[in-house]
Amino acid sequence: MSRRRVKLHELYREIEALGGADECADDEAYNDAIDDVLAILRASGFGEGFYIDQREYENRARVSTAAQMEAAQ
Repeated sequence: MSRRRVKLHELYREIEALGGADECADDEAYNDAIDDVLAILRASGFGEGFYIDQREYENRARVSTAAQMEAAQ
């Protein structure tokens, strides 16, 4: 398998697509593992429709801090 660069929210979608039907105990265990990985990613801020990249996150924090300082004055 060759390596390629993907954005993290695209990686989330690819991992999500790995899940499938539960036809046997092995399938169920596999899908449970996929769900666990997706839960970890969601807890870190990734997922369909709500991904925020690190720069945007930092920018929002700066804007929020500036607004709080301005409101305090």
